[in-house]
Amino acid sequence: MFEEEVRRHIRFAPEPDWVKVQAFRRPPTLDQSKAPYGFYTWLVDDQSRLDIRPSRYNRTIEEVVNLSSLSYLANVTLPFNPYYDDLTIHHIRILRGDEVIEVDVQSRYIVMRRERSFERLVLDGRWTLAITLPDVRVGDIIDTAMTLTGDPACFQGEFSVPVMLQNVIYWDRRHARLLVPPERQMYMQPFPLGWIEPKVSKLDDGYSEILFEVDHVRECDFEDDAPGWVMPVRGAYASSIDNWPRVADVMRAGFEGDDDYPEGLLGVIRQIETDHEETKDRIVAAVRWVQESIRYFAFSFGEGGFVPRSLKEIFADRIGDCKDVSKMIAAMLTKMGVESWPTLVDTKRGFDLINTQPRLGSFNHCISMCVYEGRMYWFEGTSDVAQGGDLDHMAQNDLGYALILKPGGDLVRMMEKTPGLDYEVREVIHLPDKKGQETLIEIDYIYRGARADGVRRELRHQSLTSYVEDRCALFSYIYGMNMCAIPQMVDDRLLNEITITTLVTTDNPWHTNGEARVFFSPESGFDYVLEEPEGRRRFPFDIGDVREGRITTLIKTALPLTWPDKAKIWDFGGLRLSFTPRQTAEGYEAVRDYTVLRPWLSADEKMALDRAYTEIGTYDRMSICVPPKPVATWRSGLLTRVAIWMGMPLMGGLLWLATKLLHQ
Repeated sequence: MFEEEVRRHIRFAPEPDWVKVQAFRRPPTLDQSKAPYGFYTWLVDDQSRLDIRPSRYNRTIEEVVNLSSLSYLANVTLPFNPYYDDLTIHHIRILRGDEVIEVDVQSRYIVMRRERSFERLVLDGRWTLAITLPDVRVGDIIDTAMTLTGDPACFQGEFSVPVMLQNVIYWDRRHARLLVPPERQMYMQPFPLGWIEPKVSKLDDGYSEILFEVDHVRECDFEDDAPGWVMPVRGAYASSIDNWPRVADVMRAGFEGDDDYPEGLLGVIRQIETDHEETKDRIVAAVRWVQESIRYFAFSFGEGGFVPRSLKEIFADRIGDCKDVSKMIAAMLTKMGVESWPTLVDTKRGFDLINTQPRLGSFNHCISMCVYEGRMYWFEGTSDVAQGGDLDHMAQNDLGYALILKPGGDLVRMMEKTPGLDYEVREVIHLPDKKGQETLIEIDYIYRGARADGVRRELRHQSLTSYVEDRCALFSYIYGMNMCAIPQMVDDRLLNEITITTLVTTDNPWHTNGEARVFFSPESGFDYVLEEPEGRRRFPFDIGDVREGRITTLIKTALPLTWPDKAKIWDFGGLRLSFTPRQTAEGYEAVRDYTVLRPWLSADEKMALDRAYTEIGTYDRMSICVPPKPVATWRSGLLTRVAIWMGMPLMGGLLWLATKLLHQ
C-alpha cells in the first residue's frame, strides 16, 4: 500500500454525534506525586459504537509536569492499519492557562511505514500518523481526540473490547462507554480484580449504553515477574460471543477449503510414507520437514494476521508464519490419514483462558495438534531447529488451554504435564590429599527434551567450545588458574538427549577460612529456581515450565572432610527442593534436586521461599571443609605419665631405705 492510498484512509472532522464529549476544566491544584513519569493524566476517554463496522473513539488529556516528559507528549504518534481501519482526527489542542491553541494537524502531519516487529520477522502493514507539536512548554496540557473505524472482514461482524479501568499510571478521571445496537448482544465478564459496576440504560435510538465512570484511579500494583495470565488491573472483557465454539467457527473459516495440494508437497508426503512404515514415525518426519523446510516470516498485511496463505504459496515460497506452518503440518498429516488440526493458543494467558469471556483476540499464537492412539500431541511448527526425539520424546510445550480449529471445536486443556528430568549435572571431583597434585573435575551436562532443543538452537550460531565458555569462566572465578579441556558432545536424537562432557584441572582449588581449607563445588544446585527475596507479594510468581533438575556431586579423596551430612527437603507447594548426602566407598556424594510442579508459585509460596533463601543458599553451591590439624596436646600428658612411672619406684626405694636406716 502506497502513501497516497494510506492518506485516503485519514480524515479530519469533529466528533460524531454519537460521542458524548466530556467537559474539561483544569482544577487549580495538581498532585505531583501522581506524576512520577513527568506527566499527569487528567482524562482517558474511550467510547465504542459496536455496529457491524465498529467505531472506537479515544480522547486523552495529559499535562507536561516537567521536562522529562516533553518529548513524549510533544511527539504524537497514532498507529493504524489502513487495510481495514479508517482514522479520523478530531482535534489536537494545546491548553495553556485560559488559552486554547488548535494544532493544524492536517497541514503538519506525516504518515510513515513503521514495522516495529520487522526485527522479529513480522510485517503487519501498519502505518503511523505522526506530528510534532510546535512550541510545547512545561505546564501545557495536550488534548488529543481521534476515532478508528473498521475491523477485519474475517471477524464476520463479531467484536471484542477490553475495558481497562486501571493502569500502571494514575488517572484523574476514567470514562468508558459502549453503545450496542438493538440487534446485537453483549456479554461481559470482569477481570479477576473486579470492575466498577457500569450504568446500563436504553437510548432513544434503541442502542444500549454501558457506561463506566470513575475518578482518581490509582495506579495498579504491578509485579513484572508475575505469570502472563495475571491481570493486575481492574476492568472487563466485552464480547459479542458467549461460547468458545463460536470463536473457533469464526477463526477456522480462514483455514478451511484449501485442498489444492501442490504436486511437490504430495511428493514430499509420498517420500515420508515410503521412508517410514510406522504412523508415529511419519508424524515426526512431517513435523520435522516443516521445521527444517519452511523459514519463518510473517506477511501479516490486512487480514494476514488472522488468515493463513494457501498451501501452494507456502510450499512455493518456503516461507510462513505460525498460521502457515501449522496449516501445513495439519494438511500433511491429514493427507497421511492422521487426524490433525491447527490450534490457537495464548503464550501469556493460556492457563487462565477458561476463566475469561470467550472472545476474538484471546490468542496470540497458532500451533498444530494430532490425535494418535487416543492421545493428543502438540507441535510447534515455527521452531527454528528441527526438534529431536521420537513421538514419545519430542518436547511439547504446555500453554494451558487451546482452541482446536475443527467443527465444534472447544477450549481444551492441552495436558496435565508431569515433571521430567530435563537438566542433569554429574560432577566427579578427584581431590588429592597431598599438596602440589592436580585436582581433576569431570562434569557431564545432560539436557533432555526442550532443553536439548535449546542447546541445538544455540549451537547453530556458535561452536561447542564457545557454548561452554561461561562455565570455564566460572571455574576460573572459583578456582583461579585452571585448564578447561575441549568439551565433547553426544547427541542422541532418538531420545532427544544431549550430553556435554567437560574436564577441568587446577593446582590449587582451595579457599582458606581461618586455618581450615574450603572447597566449593563447581555447579550450583538451585540457581534455576532460586530467586532473590522480594518481600511481600500480591500476585503469583512465574517459575517457568514444569520440570526437574538434578546435580550429583561425588568427591573422591582420602582427606578428612566436613560436609552437610543430613538430608534436607523444602516443600513450597509448586516447588520442591531436596539435598541428599551419603558416604560411599568412593567418597562423599551429594544430590541436589529441584522439581517444578506447576509454572507458578502462589504469593504465599514465594514469600515462604524467600524466607528460606539463606538456608537453601548454603546448599546451592556447597562448601566442603578440610578441618585444621589439632594442636598436639599429647606431649604434656606423656611427660606426666613418664614422671609418674619413673618417680613411683624411686619414691618407693627412698622410702625403703629410710625405713631400714631407722631400724638400725
